[in-house]
Amino acid sequence: MAEKRVVSAGKELLISFIGLVIALIFSALALGIANWGISFFGITGDVSKAAAIIAVAIIIGPTIAAFATKKYF
Repeated sequence: MAEKRVVSAGKELLISFIGLVIALIFSALALGIANWGISFFGITGDVSKAAAIIAVAIIIGPTIAAFATKKYF
């Protein structure tokens, strides 16, 4: 019985790490797209920084939440 719990905990940990990697990849893509949009539309100053942070937050938040709550299927 204890072995089953160890395997289950190991699977949970692996899924968490995979979720973190996916979230980081998505956030990097979101930041790249945000930077492209910022330069395309000519946004400057603090607004451009805020737009990039919001773009990353919109992507990384739900991704981490999905893996944390195990609702990724």
